[in-house]
Amino acid sequence: MDQETKDQGVISVLLKRFETERYPRAKLLKQQVDNGAVLDHFDLSYLEDTLGDAHEVLLILSRHPEYSSLAQEVILMYESIMSKSQQNSRNK
Repeated sequence: MDQETKDQGVISVLLKRFETERYPRAKLLKQQVDNGAVLDHFDLSYLEDTLGDAHEVLLILSRHPEYSSLAQEVILMYESIMSKSQQNSRNK
């Protein structure tokens, strides 16, 4: 199997996971922090793991720059949720 085929398989799995798991949960977390909530340890751990996964995809992105803007937006979304939670924590 060549590298391009492997990459397309990994990209396909990552996009499906994002669509069915990660994006719905991120929307829920964003809604919570926008309403003033502070994320708990499990939510923060989830976001940290997700950001770690996103950073591991950088090698694939170097070969497939057409996905880099999507990856950047996802990373920024997760970082925004974490920052808003920290802000909410300071305001309580």
